[in-house]
Amino acid sequence: MLAPREVRQWLDGLPLANPPRAAQLLLQQLRLVVRDPQPGSRLGTLLQLYQGPVDQLLEIVNERLQVNPDSALPLDQLEDSLLDLLSELAFGHLRMANATRASDKPAATDTLYQAMHLLENAMNIERLHYFRLAPDLWQLLLSIYLYADGQQTAGQVVDVAQRRPDDPGTIQGLFFRALTISLCDPHQHRPEQIRSWQHWTGWHSAALETTLLPQGPFAVPLDISGVLPPLAAARRGKPGPDMRYLALDRFLQALSDDPEAPSGLHQALTDLIKGRKSSEQREHPRQVRNHPFQLMHGLRDVHARLHALVQGVPTRGVAAEAVPCRQLNQSKSGAAFRLQGPLNPPLTVGESVLLEADAVSPSGAAVGFAGRIRRLVGSGDQQIEIGVEKLAGRLIPVTVTGNAAERARGQPEALLQQDLATGRYVLIAPRALYREGDSLIAEGIQRRHELRMQGLLEVVQQTAYIAVEDHDA
Repeated sequence: MLAPREVRQWLDGLPLANPPRAAQLLLQQLRLVVRDPQPGSRLGTLLQLYQGPVDQLLEIVNERLQVNPDSALPLDQLEDSLLDLLSELAFGHLRMANATRASDKPAATDTLYQAMHLLENAMNIERLHYFRLAPDLWQLLLSIYLYADGQQTAGQVVDVAQRRPDDPGTIQGLFFRALTISLCDPHQHRPEQIRSWQHWTGWHSAALETTLLPQGPFAVPLDISGVLPPLAAARRGKPGPDMRYLALDRFLQALSDDPEAPSGLHQALTDLIKGRKSSEQREHPRQVRNHPFQLMHGLRDVHARLHALVQGVPTRGVAAEAVPCRQLNQSKSGAAFRLQGPLNPPLTVGESVLLEADAVSPSGAAVGFAGRIRRLVGSGDQQIEIGVEKLAGRLIPVTVTGNAAERARGQPEALLQQDLATGRYVLIAPRALYREGDSLIAEGIQRRHELRMQGLLEVVQQTAYIAVEDHDA
């Protein structure tokens, strides 16, 4: 369909009440238009017609993602089709830009802006599902920015009706936002944080700029050849003709000055900068491993398994809820594992897990450790890789009793972390349990703990990490 009137009539009949079906129909027609050998002069008009329903589907997906702010949910049918739709629509705009360039004219700024905006939306959906940054997608964004920068139009404000209030109005603003979030390593943070960081960065992207040479203490290398992805270039980039520098001074100052700035963004960027100034070697070198393990996650399941182990229950045939996984490497502070999703409930960065080796030790004791997920990487085939940091000290399964147990709403199971080196205690329990300054009784298998809650350290999926003082210690 190449006649705008015919396309409008067809779009009016789309079954938007069935978003996955509507997305599939849109994708079939859009591919025919974008890949038509001779689309004619109407291509731009047709792309704008398709933009409306694509925006509606994007809004549906964004609302769904906001319902689940913490978890690594698998990519559903609608999201999978929408990623293809966004890419196809972007390719249509880039086809127009290339046709203009072939006639020895500069590509229109608004055409390049719309292509970059569509690609950044696709990148953001993948980020919120913990996908790795696709090299081709990053190189395409980089190419658009470098072309516009060479034409001195990267900073030109574009009036696009589809732009949201927090979207930068320039090509360089979109590029800097995508770059900044990539530098923060989204795999180590929860989707809710990434969304808030992206929103704030969109409003303040004008405080960012690239320079030929590092200026000031807060300059981060950027490989404009596209060979190194943003985070790798920031960590390992060396001076050379393909290296530029992202100046973060004004951006970090704006973060410090804004009382409503999102938490964690300043810390993520300063940690990256400090990491460059220190040794590039890991504190604890990794050792390659290839060993089957079982993973337990969820407060109740971890509690039940630890409780069984403390009581001396045999290791095999007990953990029915355990998820098979394979250890990829290990270090003194933790290990990496690969497992096959989807999981219900899904994994979350920051949650506590228990890992047990399949093989029983000669003594018959369980081999493994308790830890917290610090990095999570997903993929289209629903394979998941996690980096797990060991929890220091002992992890004791306890049951909360008394008035505090009533606040836990039928979930009295908790874990008490005792760091023997520092004498620090942390209670891992349902969020509803927390009342600063209150005392509670936690019954362990070996003894009773009278705890006083001192402060809320973190909340992950309604599970709280609470600093406590053990009066009986």
